[in-house]
Amino acid sequence: MSRIAVLIPVYNQPRALERTLASIDQQSADLEIFVVDDASDPPLAVDEQRWRHPLHLLTLQRNSGCTEARNMGLKTILGKGFDYVALQDAGDTDIGERMAMQAAYLDTHPDCAVVGGAANYVSTAGELLYVYLPPVTSQDIRKRMPYVSAFAHPASMIRLSALEAVGHYDPAYPIAGDYELFFRLTARFETANLPDVLINKEDNPNNLSIGRRRESLLYRLKAQAQHFAWPSIHAYLGMAWTCILLLFPYSLVVAFKRWRGVAH
Repeated sequence: MSRIAVLIPVYNQPRALERTLASIDQQSADLEIFVVDDASDPPLAVDEQRWRHPLHLLTLQRNSGCTEARNMGLKTILGKGFDYVALQDAGDTDIGERMAMQAAYLDTHPDCAVVGGAANYVSTAGELLYVYLPPVTSQDIRKRMPYVSAFAHPASMIRLSALEAVGHYDPAYPIAGDYELFFRLTARFETANLPDVLINKEDNPNNLSIGRRRESLLYRLKAQAQHFAWPSIHAYLGMAWTCILLLFPYSLVVAFKRWRGVAH
């Protein structure tokens, strides 16, 4: 039995999925891949024998969104003896031995529930836009969470026993479900980010979080309110910052990050 399950939800992105699978295929970690087809049209076709790591294709009968697709994958993964689940999005490509590095960290830090890493944000043409550098310590991650997710979601690996303890993605969050889930995990467990750049994250204007940015920010506000810590000034400042972001177009935000070259 492999130790790592890689979870990839996909909707109408066969070529993007190919790039992601190719980046996983070059890695030596002991893993299996679970692709969840969110009722693509036409249905997704994957050659399960092409790849060196075992690949399982799961299919939803109706398009239900990434939250339900991920939960379907988790229901399949849990109870099969995996230690960790690595999160991935179609179009994003791993750098080097990402899976082995994160699994090694979790192996040597049994109190850690989540380990993420830095990420290159690139255009659909492969041009580097900026580098996302998240906080690395559990204390700094908790300070960041009231403002924005302290993890690049598709560069994260979660200990499955911790995920079982806090529950799956909340269906009440069709968008920003990762942010709400990380709130629960960081509140209960130690977490970390590796300083290494682990993925190239495709900043595709057609993806859910960018194309529906205003709705995404409103769901971020919902998560901030749900996990509001009254004694903390960061809880107030975080909600205020999200309200400010609602006033600015995404193109301006990206232009600022690109000008700086990094994002924190």
